[in-house]
Amino acid sequence: MASVELVMAALGTADLCLKYGKRLVDAYRVYKSADEKLKDKILIIEAIWHKTAVQIEFVKRVAKMLQEEHCRIHFEVFEMLQGKLRTAISKIEGVLKKNDSENGPGVSLRRWKFVLIRESLDEVICEMERWQRVFDPTWLLILRVEDQGIDTELSRDVTTSSLSRSSTLVASLDDSAISKAKSLRGVIKSDSSRAQVHVSLSEDGLDWSNATVIPYSNIKIVGRLGSATFCAIDSRACGPGVDASRAKAAAEMLAKKLHEVDPKSCNLLSCQGLIKRRKANTRWLASIDLVFRLPLPSLTLDQGQSPKIFSLRQRLLHIPPSNISLTHVLNIARHLARAVSSVHTCEFVHKNIRPETILVLPDEENDSIILGSAYLLGFDSFRGVYFHTNRLGDPDWERNLYRHPQRQGLHVNDAYIMQHDLYSLGVCLLELGLWTSFLEYQDGDDKVVPSAALGLMLQDFEYSEKSAAKIKDHLVQIAKSRLPARMGDRYTAVVVTCLTCLDPGNDDFGDPDYMTDEDGILIGVRFIEKVLVQLGNISF
Repeated sequence: MASVELVMAALGTADLCLKYGKRLVDAYRVYKSADEKLKDKILIIEAIWHKTAVQIEFVKRVAKMLQEEHCRIHFEVFEMLQGKLRTAISKIEGVLKKNDSENGPGVSLRRWKFVLIRESLDEVICEMERWQRVFDPTWLLILRVEDQGIDTELSRDVTTSSLSRSSTLVASLDDSAISKAKSLRGVIKSDSSRAQVHVSLSEDGLDWSNATVIPYSNIKIVGRLGSATFCAIDSRACGPGVDASRAKAAAEMLAKKLHEVDPKSCNLLSCQGLIKRRKANTRWLASIDLVFRLPLPSLTLDQGQSPKIFSLRQRLLHIPPSNISLTHVLNIARHLARAVSSVHTCEFVHKNIRPETILVLPDEENDSIILGSAYLLGFDSFRGVYFHTNRLGDPDWERNLYRHPQRQGLHVNDAYIMQHDLYSLGVCLLELGLWTSFLEYQDGDDKVVPSAALGLMLQDFEYSEKSAAKIKDHLVQIAKSRLPARMGDRYTAVVVTCLTCLDPGNDDFGDPDYMTDEDGILIGVRFIEKVLVQLGNISF
């Protein structure tokens, strides 16, 4: 458990955040009646702050139950928030003082001051959402803590003195933050009341005749009969060598957990359930289809059109670097890192992270068809962290490119652990940062070869322990030599950390304690600190 001194420091910083947050919202509330556009933005800030305040107060109640490293990362993240709030308060109160001195008390605004306040609101919303993207994984990691006190606190009525509720929207967000966490905690810990939730779905109701496969991916997009909405289908084959009963149990548990996730904060699509497909005229299980809800309303289209959804591979292959904003690239990197963190919080390892399993969807705000929000799918190889590990490999070079050397070859010696997902993330972040595909398709996409950007030949992938290690070293060298000029030193450091996460000299993830981290919290904290926080601190 965390030391008393660290707990007290975290609690003190949390109290300051609550104090400054209330002060900031109160300062903006003065302008609610000044303009309808300002009012809408102020309501957004109130909603964001209400959710944040509820989460912070929950952390205060459970801080003494957290491990040292987990408590420390909360303290550091709260310090980040405190700094952002104090800066925002200084700016808005400066405008308030000028307004009072020139116009007297009230809300009458000159046009230039209106612009300043509007820009200030936009900046605060952006900074709060940016901070929340780092804080949410830290907060959700609490759900893995093996302490009955966590369940007790989740069951308490949600109350907060940091801000009076002023709208139904805000109240619902308050309740949602805790209720979603409570539901996810119940599934993660296999609570009996949640374990009975049925996730099996029928094939009926989906328009399979018009299903489309996303290019360079195995994900299908299927429309609902009698509706203009769509869902994503992620299939897992149950062929020879697959324990069907174990695969079904794992898929059901995954579906229950992903049913509870918040797509916006986790970058995982919400799972509606699964469809068990049988071999014709038999009871043998042929495949399991996971059915994912696609975000609305931007993906609700008329006239039977398919939504504009792409695999990251497709984007890398067909959009030149000159057409891509580095800000968009960085956002996709953050989305992917959050998705990996969320999978691990749900007590799964993904085992299949590569551009083919990453979907890029239009943003609801601007309906961008170039780069919107990224979501991780491709759950055809996943495994619960406490489930039996499969030590069988395959010779597919295009998959081995994203696998750590320990997990290559037809017969794998090492059990799959979370750090292996971290390595796969590093390869994807490298491709993403360079904005180039390491795979090239020839002969009408029938043949896949290493691209010139990768700088390797097919024969380089003929497996041996030495060749696998050489490929890893080659990727590290590409990152060190080519990434800084495009994405900067911080991004490069994140990629190198991921690629070398299991190297003996890696100070971030190479510690032997992380190899025996039974609940995954130490690894989760270090991932947040060395990947999510670092990506969050980058700006262009």
